[in-house]
Amino acid sequence: MAGNYTKINDLVTGSEGSAYITTDGQNRYFFELSKIEANIEFTVIAKKLLGHRMKQHKVVGAEGKGTVTMYNVSPAALAIYQQYIKEGKTPQISIQTTNEDTGSTIGRRTVVMRNCILAKVPIAYLEDGSEDLNTTDSDFTFDDVDELESYVLPENMR
Repeated sequence: MAGNYTKINDLVTGSEGSAYITTDGQNRYFFELSKIEANIEFTVIAKKLLGHRMKQHKVVGAEGKGTVTMYNVSPAALAIYQQYIKEGKTPQISIQTTNEDTGSTIGRRTVVMRNCILAKVPIAYLEDGSEDLNTTDSDFTFDDVDELESYVLPENMR
């Protein structure tokens, strides 16, 4: 048991990896991405049943939610909104992320989130006193997720 602990070399750095966005079947590197975080949240009901003093809980659904920070450098983001404004159509969007820290011992993990809807995309931003990079934060939702590749945990982490 002396070596049965997590080592820092087993862990993955968040800045090591890549992301791709697919819009209507066309893949491209998500180069304007600064940060992405996605989670699945359970929808839980609580009900106190007759004869019980404590509420019981049941999962009745799930929802995919996330946040993304994007640099305002791509005309593709505006095109998504223009298509909806002018034609009433929203494109099918998937986001695929890969965490891959070559210094880690656990390899890489790739997930794809499908049917993504970005709540907002960067269109224009000017500020006379700003020396910061031009970014926009947006929430997004997704309807499905698949893990395409999974980390391989060393014996000491199982």
